[in-house]
Amino acid sequence: MRSLLLVLLVALAGCFGALDSRASSEGDDQGSGDGSGAGGALPTECRYASDCVPAGPKCCDCPTHAVPLDDPAQRACENVACPVPSCGSPMEAACESGMCVLVCSPTVTTMDCVDGFASDANGCLVDACAMPTATECSMDNQCARVRADCCGCALGGNDTSVPVDAVSAWEQLLMCPTNPSCPMVDTCAPDLAARCVAGECTLVAGALPPNACGRPDLPACPQGEVCTVNASDPATMQGVGVCLPP
Repeated sequence: MRSLLLVLLVALAGCFGALDSRASSEGDDQGSGDGSGAGGALPTECRYASDCVPAGPKCCDCPTHAVPLDDPAQRACENVACPVPSCGSPMEAACESGMCVLVCSPTVTTMDCVDGFASDANGCLVDACAMPTATECSMDNQCARVRADCCGCALGGNDTSVPVDAVSAWEQLLMCPTNPSCPMVDTCAPDLAARCVAGECTLVAGALPPNACGRPDLPACPQGEVCTVNASDPATMQGVGVCLPP
């Protein structure tokens, strides 16, 4: 009889252990923090740019995004004969943070442009000078960083950039009370600076790279390097390129 009771107790312990394990597992699914965290990891599409390809809404459309090489829709387009498209500046697939993305292809330039290089419908810089529609400035020192609202980024609002000689008029235009109601949290990005881009004062993140090129006020590329646009985000934001080996 005692043997039978022992068998029953062991069986019941196994059942409760299984239920306990299942409950623990369900708790982890709810984000208890007790698990390894592997279940919540985002899927990784790629490790290298070569793992990705440009893709469009349909097989012969201009690319609008990038997908992994083994994407079913992309595989279905492999044997489709498409005419040579006219899609503006060249774009290519890249792998960023494990995801396939479409980026502007680096392009060698042949000129210097006072107002930086023009961009096309894709937002990529091209080997042509920008034709600015604004004439607020011609140099960075003609622009000033100011608050865009009554709080400004120092108090939880936003900042913007205006010509130096328009700062007083801008402050009057805001018509701010003496003590505005603000979140009182400093949200200022330390790398933002007022710069003149294509004749317009704007806030730009990051300073120009030391190898920036493409404007008369920037050094010429050293021998063995060429000025290339779409190869550096800080340079692209200011409409210029960087010196790189061809």
